[in-house]
Amino acid sequence: MSYPPPPFLQSDHVSSRTRSVLLKRMEQEQGQRQNLSPEAFHLLDIICDDILPQQSLLGDIRLNLAVMIDQFLGGPGDGWRFAELPIDLEAWEKGLLSMDVYARALFSQNYADLASEQRGAVLDRAFDGSLSEQTAAPLSPAQMVLWSGDLRNGIVAAFLAHPVSQDRMGISSSMTGGDSRIQGFSSHSLTEKEDFEPANERRFLDQFQQNNE
Repeated sequence: MSYPPPPFLQSDHVSSRTRSVLLKRMEQEQGQRQNLSPEAFHLLDIICDDILPQQSLLGDIRLNLAVMIDQFLGGPGDGWRFAELPIDLEAWEKGLLSMDVYARALFSQNYADLASEQRGAVLDRAFDGSLSEQTAAPLSPAQMVLWSGDLRNGIVAAFLAHPVSQDRMGISSSMTGGDSRIQGFSSHSLTEKEDFEPANERRFLDQFQQNNE
């Protein structure tokens, strides 16, 4: 699904360099799988929806987070990894294929064929370390705990990095300044917006306020 760039990208509070980076992310998200195997990529696409359903946040737009993550895995990465895991691309390939092995051990079906609550159970067990050892799994239960943290972080990071998400959720952190000068922000308030910020409601505020009551 293609869609126009959000209007905030044309603001003079967005530098040409920042604008170029965000437009590149939109272009990459419309691309194709390049690094993961077809089997692992298919699982990632399903898991992205399991961990971060987008409809309540973006309405009729569904970002292809699996493509964004796949392309990230083909790059230099973020410069670190757990010593117990292989390099990023190999860890994601093995972690995703392991999900199928553990799903079959728990429910006698591949992950993609499970009901939503069963997929959630597999993810929960991967996150909390309660999976049973399976010799056929490329990653052990202990490794799955570590990789599952990367999985969650990668999905959320890809979502928040996309300018459409930023626009729909009222996130204006990219609007720190244009090319001629760095205007910055005058207000430190989560609830009060400055004149140059998009009018969209800050969608994260309700949960933030609930957590601080």
